[in-house]
Amino acid sequence: GINAEYGKQWYQRRVREMLRIAEPYITFGYPNLKTVREMIYKRGFGKIAGQRVAINDNTVIEQSLGKYGIVCIEDLIHEIYTVGPHFKQANNFLCTSSCLALRVD
Repeated sequence: GINAEYGKQWYQRRVREMLRIAEPYITFGYPNLKTVREMIYKRGFGKIAGQRVAINDNTVIEQSLGKYGIVCIEDLIHEIYTVGPHFKQANNFLCTSSCLALRVD
């Protein structure tokens, strides 16, 4: 009825207002290779046995992703950037940060 339509309009208006506030902090579009590389090198953390581990050594990557042919940081960057066949595993290995990865199920 009329109340439902009013509620929907009110909700849509509130969402637009919140998005306008957040807009300066949100990026849209596809990242380039340089951005992906910088984010993984500067903010890269992996998950091993549920623990957050700094990616400061290729052995961390090889332990978790070696079975997928991802044995070093450049392999990880390539897999994420190209959305390769093991993107899901590579992305889930990365710890999410405010600007890094989204969980893929």
